[in-house]
Amino acid sequence: MDLEQYLAENNLPVEYIPKGEQYEEAVAALEGLHCSAGIWYLVGKLGDRFSPTQQERTLTMEQAIEFLYRLGVRGASFHYPGEFSDEYADCLKTLLEERDMGAVSIGANTFGHLLFKFGGPASPDREAREAAFTLLLQAQEYGVKLGAKFQNNWAGRDGYNGSFICDPLQQWEWTRECYKKLLLAVEGRCGISIEFKPYDVPEQTVLKTAEDALQMAQEVEEEIAAMPGIDAAGYRHKIGVNIEDAHVYLSNRQVAEAVAKTIATDRLFLRHENDCAGRIDNDRIFGTIHFFDALEATYLQLTSDWDAKGGIHEPDIFPQRDDPLKAYIQSLNAILFYYALARRIREEIAGEPLGVFYQGRGEAEAHDRLLRIIAGGIDYRPIDLGLADRFRREMGI
Repeated sequence: MDLEQYLAENNLPVEYIPKGEQYEEAVAALEGLHCSAGIWYLVGKLGDRFSPTQQERTLTMEQAIEFLYRLGVRGASFHYPGEFSDEYADCLKTLLEERDMGAVSIGANTFGHLLFKFGGPASPDREAREAAFTLLLQAQEYGVKLGAKFQNNWAGRDGYNGSFICDPLQQWEWTRECYKKLLLAVEGRCGISIEFKPYDVPEQTVLKTAEDALQMAQEVEEEIAAMPGIDAAGYRHKIGVNIEDAHVYLSNRQVAEAVAKTIATDRLFLRHENDCAGRIDNDRIFGTIHFFDALEATYLQLTSDWDAKGGIHEPDIFPQRDDPLKAYIQSLNAILFYYALARRIREEIAGEPLGVFYQGRGEAEAHDRLLRIIAGGIDYRPIDLGLADRFRREMGI
């Protein structure tokens, strides 16, 4: 594979623009939350298998960064190659730094090239594995350069379809070795956040669940700690988990459970808050389908002080038929809404454990108490969706 050609074909041009005035109402609303955005849904055409282009209301790269800055969003994530490239790396770094923003993740695109049709780090094709590691390492090094805490890794095509095709233990070992080599190569200065998913693109992925991701993280950390001459402390909790809600629902499970388990082990690095009905990964706005699960997951984050400990919110959406700017603002509003409601619940139960809703009562009484708390009202102050229109007017687009 010609990596240079692959990188060049995926370059998105970026121009320098000076920063404007922030929208103070949005900045105030997001105070105390570290919010980020996947830049791809603000700049991409968001096609599907029936059409390569469904979205025409997107921004340029520099406009997207400026839009996020004006809202008070503190970071952005990129793909390499893709939205982040060698050619424009310095310009992107400058745009972010001038706005006191940062790269949350520069994740390697090990799924877009034909060579990766059977996977990247866990491909049965040795050439593909080596090429994937090259991209992953370059992305990891850019993460160090831009101060990212981790590289978010979604191994999109890593897995298998059908029987007698791949050895699942071998694929697990290849993945573990890849993560270990990445952390060692940068001496733990940039970690890894595992974005698990049960299927899609392959019907069976290597890392399907939060439990898979936690096991992988533990194995990588233990193997590094056992190496001679290694300062284990420098690699402790450098590998963790990104929970994308839609990926959990594809397995017909609850996000709150995944949140509880990953927070308990100090490995919940990132939240891709979104939603889906559990059939396809269509990245709907957070909590629009699974109301109570979204609420419980948020409650667990609130009561564990996850945000104060460095938690990052990066709603992952795919607004093919919606205004992507308004869809992103509303994703932030959904997070604000569920936090406001979670705070109300915390006040009402006054430190009682979550199980008190159920223990000794039954589902009916627990649900009754919960609804009565919700009916009491909350202090919810959403960001005006009209800021999307205002931004376009101010930018002349």
